[in-house]
Amino acid sequence: MTDMEIPFAELYGQENVKKRLSFYLKAFEKTSLCPFLLLVGAKGLGKTEFARQFGSNLKNTDGRNRPFLELNCSTIKNLEDFFDQIFIPLIMDNEITVLFDEAHELPKDVTNAFLTIFNTEKGHTRDFRWRDGEYPFNFKQQTFLFATTEPDKLFPPLKDRLTSVDFEDYTPSELAQILKSQVEDISFEDAALLELAKTSRGNARDCVKVAKELVNWCAAHDTSIFRVKDFHQFCDDLGVNPLGVSHIEKKVLAILRRDGQASLQELCAKTGLSRTAIQRDVELYLMKKNLIKIDGKRHITKEGSDYIDQDVKSKTA
Repeated sequence: MTDMEIPFAELYGQENVKKRLSFYLKAFEKTSLCPFLLLVGAKGLGKTEFARQFGSNLKNTDGRNRPFLELNCSTIKNLEDFFDQIFIPLIMDNEITVLFDEAHELPKDVTNAFLTIFNTEKGHTRDFRWRDGEYPFNFKQQTFLFATTEPDKLFPPLKDRLTSVDFEDYTPSELAQILKSQVEDISFEDAALLELAKTSRGNARDCVKVAKELVNWCAAHDTSIFRVKDFHQFCDDLGVNPLGVSHIEKKVLAILRRDGQASLQELCAKTGLSRTAIQRDVELYLMKKNLIKIDGKRHITKEGSDYIDQDVKSKTA
């Protein structure tokens, strides 16, 4: 990486992640070593793309880009499968960067082996004894990255071996940049672009999906300009709610607005959802947007009531 090259310049947002990963790239230039990184965040926050870009900036000793191997851990059956199908033919004795995606899905015997392999107290090489042989790992030749959406499911001793890099939700302005980059032939009123970006729920992957829907919507309406009035029509046509609130989240808001408050058990009875589904798939986002609060029972906030009023107003306008 030269002084003229800017890592991750093509990617929007995640500025703290960019700083961390850029630091590790600079250190790698001097040491040829990289910590075992664990990229942590919800789906759609860019973990895999950042890992690919990070890998593309790691050079072999001959100056060429290292190959990048992307593995979904749910496809690794056991330790024998890892060594016979992956490590021996693809990794051993090669200069390569490996991403273990969905790391919380690693089989138990592979996880236990990694506890030994990724113990770097004795230097940058490790010979792992298994079956009737020794398998060499050289961390100046091989860089190992991990990614997960559920760090709490990762075996704690293995997690302690890794260096966490946390991904955050994208801001509306960052999502607006992503949207514009995906639909170059459409111009926007600033307010309309921002409201559209908010429907992505802080998620870059969902933002790309919204952009594709927008292209189709504009084609159907024979327009290349997207205004605030178009946003409300777009939402109505495609069943999208402002802020990206789902229909079940909206139903919970309506229940709390009508009843004043409700227990978790009462919400389960009125929505037909399980306790886990309510807590994981409904309440988290509503609390994140400050639309509800929980103090034993569930209450709608002023922002939540305003949201319902604005939604009703937009539909009757």
